Amino acid sequence: MSTLAEPNSAALAEPSSAPAKKTRIVFIDIGRGLGALLVFYSHIAHPWVIAKNDKAPYVDFIEALTSGPMHMSKQGIGQIAVPFFFLVSGFVVTPIALRQGTCRFALNRFIRVYAPMLFVVALTAFLLLVNLHPPSTGQAQTLNPLTVFTNTTLVNYLIFPQVVLVPVAWTMIVEVIFYLLLMAVLPLLRRWVWLGIAVELTFVFVVMMSRSQFGPSWSLFAVNVSYLPAMLIGQVIWATTKKQIPLWTGALYGGCAWSLYVLADVIDVGRVDSSYNLALAFAVACFLMGMFAEDRLKQRKIWTMLSERSYSIYLLHMLVTFVLLQLLRPAVPLPIALLVVIPAVFGVVELSYRFVERPSHSLARRLSHRPKPPSPAPETPEPPVETPGETTQLVNDAEVTAEIPRIPAEPLPPRRPAPRPRPVQNGRLPRDGAPPPTDTPRAMPPRANGGAHRARPVESAVDRTAEPPVRRAMPPRRRPSAPPELRYQPDQENQAQRGDQDDLPRHRNSFRHTPR
Repeated sequence: MSTLAEPNSAALAEPSSAPAKKTRIVFIDIGRGLGALLVFYSHIAHPWVIAKNDKAPYVDFIEALTSGPMHMSKQGIGQIAVPFFFLVSGFVVTPIALRQGTCRFALNRFIRVYAPMLFVVALTAFLLLVNLHPPSTGQAQTLNPLTVFTNTTLVNYLIFPQVVLVPVAWTMIVEVIFYLLLMAVLPLLRRWVWLGIAVELTFVFVVMMSRSQFGPSWSLFAVNVSYLPAMLIGQVIWATTKKQIPLWTGALYGGCAWSLYVLADVIDVGRVDSSYNLALAFAVACFLMGMFAEDRLKQRKIWTMLSERSYSIYLLHMLVTFVLLQLLRPAVPLPIALLVVIPAVFGVVELSYRFVERPSHSLARRLSHRPKPPSPAPETPEPPVETPGETTQLVNDAEVTAEIPRIPAEPLPPRRPAPRPRPVQNGRLPRDGAPPPTDTPRAMPPRANGGAHRARPVESAVDRTAEPPVRRAMPPRRRPSAPPELRYQPDQENQAQRGDQDDLPRHRNSFRHTPR
């Protein structure tokens, strides 16, 4: 953290420094941070306060203003955060996969996802061993090496019957399926983006339609696939804004992805309630508003910190909250218990981020980084060969050759100074810098027939030894920049786009003056 220097007169006299250049997409940081906090609140309000009938008038007041009017009373206002996270994955992860390639992308995602997941599953298993009862979704919590392995790898959400140790990890299997699908269509996305997205939409439709054809495990797989259209909408937004596909194609693909997401409710693929469509609509609206307002948003440290810790907050908040509330309630009033629980959650999150998540990110970045080609070894210079008439010296390992002339060159004649121009009648100099004409015209030879002719003034010869006039350099003409509200907003990977308005000519320079 930089320290603040005391202001002085010199510092006050200097103009204000330019605003710092943004290194992150601010609206994504804000959305991820707020989404993690909304999920944290909803898992306190609904699975604990409302489900256990714990008296909390302030929670009832917030629910009456948010979850009730938005028809999200079963899961709470935090339900909007899940489709927003899916939109961010489709928007951000797709260009990362295209840049890194299949192998590097797979290694990077594997370490980023499974290193924190291993820590959370190990912590949950330890709490189960000491009988502290972590949260449950109703499925069995059988603890053995096989269930620990399946929950760490997230395969438990595809095996019937399910054993769920971490209830909030169901969204991570959706992320993993999207990563696998993205790697499968990566060759198509590199050449034909429109064809790659079309194949992804077809895959989702086929899996959802065949849900009841291949047993219960395939049915669980189809339930998880039914959330992929949210990620595909984020991918379509990226492809449209980056001009990878035309606008009409993006609108068509976005409508198809939305229809598939709604179809999952129509055919009842396992959704808890009917508010998933409304939650996705709110998430898309918030995403688009944030993307259009990116130019006006400033990068703040608080949003960056929350965004970087959102994964740890999402995985750990429910585990730490339920264990501590079971220990404190009903001996301690709920407001005081929350004052203990909330700092404890963020303390555990900070430990997980510093010692698990951030080292895993560094390891993933280091292993998936493309190695630079080795620089060629410096060649040893060969000893120079001296020729007659030349001498060679080595100064600081650099070859310096001086040519010895055999015949001395004759000195050049001194340059005559340029005559000082005389002003003309109106006191001005000629534009080309030449001296003014003389008063006495040069005599013309007589005509052949002996007749007299009229003498005409002849311009004096220009002194060719005079130095040419020096013209003042004109500053380069600059085109007008586009207004902020119309300028195309790039993402973190391309900060050099310019607005389409810059190609239009300026009105005052659009016409050329023709001399008469």
